[in-house]
Formats: sequence, structure tokens, C-alpha cells
Amino acid sequence: MRSWKKPTDELVEKALQSVKTDADRRYFFSRLKNPHWIKPLQKREFFKHPPNVRQLPDGYVQYPAWIELQFLKNVVSEVPEQVIDILAKVPETDNPRFYDDVIDIALSVDASLSVRLKAIILECARGEHPTIIFRFNELLHHWTCEGQTEAALELTAVLVEFQKDPQSREKQRIRRANPESWASTLNPKPRFGEWEYEQLFEKGVRSLAEQAPYQTAQILIQAVDNMIYMQFHPDQLEKVSSSDYSTVWCKRVNDSSNEYKDSRETLTHALTFSCEQVYKKESDCVSDLNQMLRKPRWEIFVRIRQHLYASNLNEKTMPWIRDQVLTHEDYHKWEHHFEFQRMLRLACIHFGSDLLTVNEKEKIFKAILGGPSEESFREFTGEDFTEKLFEERRRYFHKMQLSPFAPILFGEYADYFQKLLEEEEQPIEDDDYAPSLSEGVKHIELRSPKPVEELKEMSDEELLLFLNEWDDVHSDRDKWWVEITFEALAQAFQLIFKEMILPVEQRLRFWTESRAQIKRPIYVRAMVVAMREHIESGQFNELAQCFAFCEWILSHPDLPKEESISRSDESKEYPDWQSSRRAVGDFAETCVKKDTNVPISMRDRIASLLDKLCTQYDRHLDEDERILLNEDNPLVEAINNTRSQALESVVNFGNWVRRQLEDNEAIVPEVFDILGKRFVVEAEYPLTLPEHVILGVHYGGIYGLDRDWAIEHKNYLFPKEDLRKWKETFGSFLERHHPGKQIFDLFQDDIECALEQIDTFNTSGYRRTDFIEALGRHLFTYYLWEVYPLTGDGSLLQRFYDRTKENKKQWAHLFNHVGRSISNSGEQLTNQLRHQVINFFEWRLKNREPSELKEFTYWLEAECLDAKWRLESYSQILDICSQEYGSAYQEITTLLEMRGEHVALVMECFGKLVDLSAHNDLIYIRTDKARMILQAGFASNDDEVQEKAENIREKLLQRGYFDLMD
Repeated sequence: MRSWKKPTDELVEKALQSVKTDADRRYFFSRLKNPHWIKPLQKREFFKHPPNVRQLPDGYVQYPAWIELQFLKNVVSEVPEQVIDILAKVPETDNPRFYDDVIDIALSVDASLSVRLKAIILECARGEHPTIIFRFNELLHHWTCEGQTEAALELTAVLVEFQKDPQSREKQRIRRANPESWASTLNPKPRFGEWEYEQLFEKGVRSLAEQAPYQTAQILIQAVDNMIYMQFHPDQLEKVSSSDYSTVWCKRVNDSSNEYKDSRETLTHALTFSCEQVYKKESDCVSDLNQMLRKPRWEIFVRIRQHLYASNLNEKTMPWIRDQVLTHEDYHKWEHHFEFQRMLRLACIHFGSDLLTVNEKEKIFKAILGGPSEESFREFTGEDFTEKLFEERRRYFHKMQLSPFAPILFGEYADYFQKLLEEEEQPIEDDDYAPSLSEGVKHIELRSPKPVEELKEMSDEELLLFLNEWDDVHSDRDKWWVEITFEALAQAFQLIFKEMILPVEQRLRFWTESRAQIKRPIYVRAMVVAMREHIESGQFNELAQCFAFCEWILSHPDLPKEESISRSDESKEYPDWQSSRRAVGDFAETCVKKDTNVPISMRDRIASLLDKLCTQYDRHLDEDERILLNEDNPLVEAINNTRSQALESVVNFGNWVRRQLEDNEAIVPEVFDILGKRFVVEAEYPLTLPEHVILGVHYGGIYGLDRDWAIEHKNYLFPKEDLRKWKETFGSFLERHHPGKQIFDLFQDDIECALEQIDTFNTSGYRRTDFIEALGRHLFTYYLWEVYPLTGDGSLLQRFYDRTKENKKQWAHLFNHVGRSISNSGEQLTNQLRHQVINFFEWRLKNREPSELKEFTYWLEAECLDAKWRLESYSQILDICSQEYGSAYQEITTLLEMRGEHVALVMECFGKLVDLSAHNDLIYIRTDKARMILQAGFASNDDEVQEKAENIREKLLQRGYFDLMD
């Protein structure tokens, strides 16, 4: 370090006293370059409080610079370790300019030093700080080049991940109303814009992938997998299988012809590059990498593997290539896609006749020559079909399919292929295979094989025949992104059925009487959806026919999976009635909604539907096939399965009957006839876990419909002998029900059991630690109602605290909940309740647990408690809490509001907060609020209060709050 003169304390004080305005400070610290000033300034806490974002009165946001940080940037080259140590202790802020300067400093020192700022940089990466996006790639490169690979990998994992569509909840609502609506399409995005995301990979992640390819590939595989999952709603995941539409948003897994890349494409290219580096530099990891790429279900990972195999033809990849070739099933139906045909072509050149046996080749070649389907082509071309046109299509198809196999063709197959080549001089090239590079980015569109207007012109007989006979799912020849599908045709038919058939009795009768002639359940589902929408719009004509049609659907059972059969609602040969049955469940649910007003005359028909829905086989439930593969959540499973959702509708049915009869005491025997069939021991299909949970959620409704029945069957629904089932069911009940004295009497044994089992809910493997929070809330409420005393042997609340003493965050949760509850009570609270609350507080205060008492925020705001008591209590808490205390932002705001009547106590509390902030980096005191509180102190007629205000101001000035000098 060059020779600098150490400043005396007198010099420091004199200099700082002359720095009064922001302009003075900016001038002073920007020109101060003597590193010996660090310790005096640090002693005066100049580097502890970065400025937060400022919300200006006109609605604009200001990102103020931390002026003192410029001094640290000036001296970092002289005393890098001191500067890094200071920055590593700075508390979190929402100001992006601070993080921008931190990254500047991190880039200016050795990577071995800058990684000590990893925590604060990861904090920045997880936030939304648009001004520093461009710096992350530099930092990644810096860390990678200087050997700090682990830190670079950790930062990469945060930066590359996609975020859920922020409108996912709204889109889920849209999807429930119309599953085919494109407005419900999910669009996950990275944290950054597409160009910035691309630069991150080009200038940051790329160098990391070259340095640590296998570890980088692991991160990116997870990122791609998660990104694709985010594109689908939960109920879509089973149906989409491996389809990810990647041929639309990523035409080449290793390169792009687009000037502007899709972020999904950018991420995929980075993964492919990392995998390529593994093959080049870490050959020992190739098998592990291949196994990792096989695990995700999506098509994009198959394409990447095919690309890697094609680029690395050797003994290791040969078995993997053979597996791809021999398990491919669409040689006769679809033209090879780009990566598959390229792998085929290069493998045939490299391995020659060793790739496949003669029998294997002959089987493949015969399959190719057996395609394409004349029936499908005839349907596709319609009136334009000719034998000559089909023959041209057939020969072109054969040429495309055989071309990659050219080096290993033999006999008649080689002769035939040679003739095909001679017919047209233009050779087949890689880019002739889909997806083509010439179209640019497109969104997949679904289109009916005939326009709606043309379908409307058909008679009912013609329309039925067309629905049954059409069977040519394909992509448009000229617009590859347009797919002609059963789903699109069903959507068009649904519109016609709703607008033109349902309102006309004769036409509706034709379709309901011809129901057995409808060969594909997807069209049956469309009819039920239209019926449901018809009812939702308040139209109840021909309800009897609608119910008869739904009852007929339920005569088609849900079937177990069979290994040799793939069922689908689009298939004539192996129809799957699941979607149609679920549509009937939604139809019944709509009938009993509060605002639907279906006439009471339909009571028996609705009950009949619900009876069947609740008692018949449900494959997902009875075979324990999860809807959400990546999440163990029985309630979500219940909501997304037909039979369990119908159980919820049964309870709603009971309330619907009472509303229709305008009799809140009416007996609704149908509800308990249905539930009774499921509750008996000899039930054909015993209640599954998701069904237990959804009935637990609605136990209050069952209790309201028939108290005696609910009590009699309570132990069956909440079976303590099956601990997992009881936990999920009772936990769901507690979380979604308000406490009640009658409920306590009924569930006291369950509550006591929960207290005994509470440790099992704290284990990391168990999903519902929020169960403990719900239990605490209920127990406090029962104490509030004097069901049991606050302490002593009979107090369940004290038992709760004893059982959670190793998990004191539960104490904090409950203390916070009580504060929120009383702060939301307004100014009114009975004397008895106020007495109970204050006793509870004093009990908790005696325990002196800082992590609990720091949650006093909402207590301080509670107007139903005496203001003086609140301030005195807060003052005691501040004596107990020090490092445990948080930002105190809300508390300072509340003190500001209370400064009028109790200024002395406000100054006492504020002074303690200022003292705490000297040793607690989390406490941030805004200058504007401090000024208003101090003004109230200076305006007081009490000399002691004025003196207190002056002392507080001096402490803040010493801490750099120069705006308070005036």
C-alpha cells in the first residue's frame, strides 16, 4: 500500500461536520482515497446502512446511490480484504444501485476474495434488479477463470431458472371454464429479457461449461425440465405425455437460425453445449450424463441425445443408437424428424452393416414401404384426391424415409431407392427434414379439419358420420405449426352443439338418442361441456334429456390400465371415458352451485348422478396414480379426480336442496345415503386418502347437514389407527375450519393426539408443517373462550408450547397470529377477551424468548388494546430483543402514528430502536420518519422528552443521518 497519512479523530470529526448535504457528501467521498479513513468511518457506522428505494410522492421510484460506497470503490485496490469484509456484513436492501456497485468491487478483486460476497450476490440474483443484469455474465466468467467453480455453479443455478407464469392462477380459472382456451396457455419466463438471457449464456455460462461441463449440464438439465413442466397446467401433465412442442421453440438443439432467440431455445442450446463438452473433456462421465438425459419425460431430451450420438459415433454410443432405431415405431406414418434422421444417416455411414442385422433392417424397410396411409391422405386432400397425387406422395415419403439408410440398403430396397433418386435430381438434405429452419418462431395452433361454418351446414346425420369417420391427425403441409386434431374438431363441435343443437328439441333428441353411435368419447365430453355452459347461462330447457345423457355416460366404467392397450378418448378401438366422466362431475357440480338456480324438480336426477360418481371405480384413486407426479398433496389430488370431487359436490348438493326449499333445517337423506355407501367397511371401493382429505375439509358442512350422522361417523373419517391418513385429514380440517366450542368437544381427543404426535410433523420429510400452525391457532382460540386455563395441567395451550419448545418458530407464528387477529378487531374487544389476551401476553413475556416477542408488530397496531399498555409492553420487548430484531419498519410507522398522545413513551421506544440499530444491521430507520418522530419530541413541553429527542438525534447524526442536522 502506498504511503498515506493516518487521520486524527479531530480531523475526522471536523471533516464530517463540514459534510452536511448530499452534494457535500458526494463530493467528499468521491475524492477521498486514503484507505486509513476506513476504520474511523467504520467505527462511526458509515458502512452499515445502504439506502433503500425511495417512493416519491408523484408515484416515481428513486434508486439512491450509497455515497459512502464510492469511497470503498476508491480504496479497494489498496485494501481489498478490508473492503470485502465490510460489504459481506451489509444487510439486505431493495436498492439495485447498491448491488451494481458490489459487483463492480467483486470484479475488481481476486476471485478468491470476491466469492466471500457470494451470499449478497445470490441475494441480488434472486431479486429483480434490472440495472445489473449485464454484470452477472462478467462475474461468472471472472469466478470461472480464477478457479472458483463451485461459486459460479451456485450462481448459475439461480440465474438460469425460469419463473412460473405470474398469471397462472387466473389462467387456471380460465382453463376450468374452457379447457381449450388459448388464453389459459402458461408462459414461464426467466428473470431477464430474452436478449439479456442469451448474453448471460454467451459471456458467462459458456466459459463455466467449458471448465466444468458435467456439473453445468446437471444444473441445466434440471432447469430445462422445470421450465417445460411450468408450461403445463397440472391436469395437462398426464395427457401431454412426452410432447413439449420443442420443435416449435427449438428447431435445432445446438444452433438457431433466428435473429432473436426464444429464451427456452437459449437454455436448450446451453445444455447441448455443456453436454458436448462432457463428451470432449470428461469421457468418464458420458454414461452418467446419458442416464441423466433419459430421466426427464420430455421430447427435447431425446432430441439432444440423438444429436450427441450423431456427433460421437463410437462403441459406447452404438448400443444407444441401436436402441433409438429399433424402438422407433412411426417409420410408416411420420417422416423422420431432423435429429433422428441425422443420427441415422451418420450412424449408417460410420458403422455400416454392423449397425443392424439383416432381419432388423428388413423389418424397418418393410414398415417404411407400408406407409403412408391412403385413407389419411384421402381425408387430408378431400376433393383434390387423385390416385396419381397419392402415388407421388407415397414415393416422396419412401425417398425421405429410406434416405438416411442409404449406405446399408440391400437388394430390392437398394434398387427401389435408386429408382426414386433417378426420378428427381434434387438430393435429400438434412434441412429437408422437419422442423424446417425457414419458418421462424411460431406458436402451435389447433385447427378443425373443416371450418365451423362448413360443419354448421351439415345435417345431424352428416355431422355424426364425419365425427366418426375422420381419423387423420396431421400438421398442415404448408404451415407446419398448424395441427389438425381431434381436440380442435371436438371444440368446433362443442360450439355447434351449444349454439345450434341444445336449443332445438328435435336436434337434441337426435344426438341423445344416437349417443351409442358416437364412436369417440372426446365428442361426448364436448356435448356435456356444452350442456354445463348452457345451465351456467341460466337456460334449463330440456334438462331431462341432458341428465339422461349424463347417466348413460356413467354406464361406461373407468377402466384399469392394461400394458398392451393404450386407451384414449380419441380412440374408437380403445376408448377412454375418464374425461367424459369428469365432465359429468363438473356438470353435477354446476347444478348445485349457489348462483345456478337449477329447479328443485331435478333433485332426484342430480342425486342419481352424484350417487354413481361417488361409488364407481376411479382408476387414479383406486390404483394410486397421482395427477401431480412431482408433488405429494392429497388435497390437490382430490380436487383433480372425478370421484373425490363428486364427494365435495354431495355436500354442496345438501346445501342446494336447503336453499331451494328455503329451509335451513331440512333433512337431505340423499347426502347420507351416498356417503353411507362409501363409509361402510364392506364398500366395494374403500375411501382413499384424497377422499378422506376432501371430506375432512368439508366435515363442517356435513356436520351442518346432520349433526348426529357426522358425530357417529367422525372416527371413520378421522382414523387415528392410520396415522398418515389421520394427519392429512385432521390437518386439512384444522387448516380450513374456524374453531368452535362444539367442534372442540367433538375433536378434543384428536387435538390431544395431535399434541402427542407433533414431533412427527416437524420432520423435514413431512409436507404439512403448517398443520402445527393451525393447531396453535385453534388452541389459542379455545383458551380465549375459557375452554381451559392458560397454564397448568388442564391447559392444552401450555402443552402446545411444551411440545414445540424445540421448534420455537411455532411460538413466533402463534404470537404473530394473535397480534394480527386483535389488530383486525378494530377498536372493540370485550373486557373478558381483552383480559385473556393481556394475560397471554404477560405469560409469553415472562418466557423472554426474543424470536417470539419480536413478532409484536401487529400487537403494537391493535387499537382494541390501550395505547399506553401497548407502548409500555413494546418498550419491555425492546429490552429483551437485540440481534433477533428485524427491520422494525412497521413498528416505526406505528410509533409515528402514536406520537401525539404518548410522545414520551414513543420517544422511549424509538430511542431503544436507535440503540439496537447500532448493533443490529437488520434495523433500518428511514430519515423522513425519524425526522417526524424527533419533531414531536422537540415540540413537547416536557424537558426530559426534548432532551431524549436531542440525544437520539445526536446518535443518528453520528451514524451518518446528516439530513437530521437541520
